[in-house]
Amino acid sequence: MDATERERLAQLLAEQQLAVLVTQGEEYPTATLQAFAETPELELLFIVGESSYKFMNVSARPKVAVMVDTRDTGDIPTFKVSRAVIDGVTSEVPRGSAEWTNYQELFLKKAPFEAPFFKSPALRMIKVTPRRVSYAGADRVSFKAEF
Repeated sequence: MDATERERLAQLLAEQQLAVLVTQGEEYPTATLQAFAETPELELLFIVGESSYKFMNVSARPKVAVMVDTRDTGDIPTFKVSRAVIDGVTSEVPRGSAEWTNYQELFLKKAPFEAPFFKSPALRMIKVTPRRVSYAGADRVSFKAEF
């Protein structure tokens, strides 16, 4: 991914608070609209309940897809919507670690409405490390890239 592509993706991620997280279950995929945050390295952070399908899915099968788009602000009749599908691999962020504390701060800065969930001992945080992206901009610029 070149610097221009990276900037376009970073801008899209920064503009959005929600993404669709797609995990693979034993039989069927699960797609969930979730609040997220991104790190400077463009890793994606999600919070989930430890008993949720998505957490059980990523624990057993860590490869996921994440879809982010601007349909909330785009021009739908002309399909001037920026969008990206990011394929990546998940890892759990250890609760109580320095990484957890850093990512919690990052997450709540972007999605302060998620603060009540951090009080739950059953909350888990997962990080998606991107491997490839397919991006299409509202301006008709598109690219596919590997990380």
